[in-house]
Amino acid sequence: MEEFIQVLLSFPLDASSDVLEIISDSVYANSSTLDGRRFANDYAARRKNDVAVRYPQIFAKGKLGASKGPVSMAQALAQPQQGKPAEWSVKVSGGKKKKGSK
Repeated sequence: MEEFIQVLLSFPLDASSDVLEIISDSVYANSSTLDGRRFANDYAARRKNDVAVRYPQIFAKGKLGASKGPVSMAQALAQPQQGKPAEWSVKVSGGKKKKGSK
């Protein structure tokens, strides 16, 4: 698990389609219940949003634009943190309901 997280954090914030494919393939290879494509897209969007909230100066100065190239998570974390960090929430859904027997 730790190794997978380190791999995810090593990808640039502006994930290309190749990066999303690598993430989805990794999820499909290790889980029979997760949708790899959805996980990859959600992960990329949430990661970019998290960095934008925690480090707004990166986005304000255009450091993620095409002129500077992609920024890795390590580069984003090197920036001083300003403001309140984003809060994450988890939604827990109930289990499957069984149909009545006859």
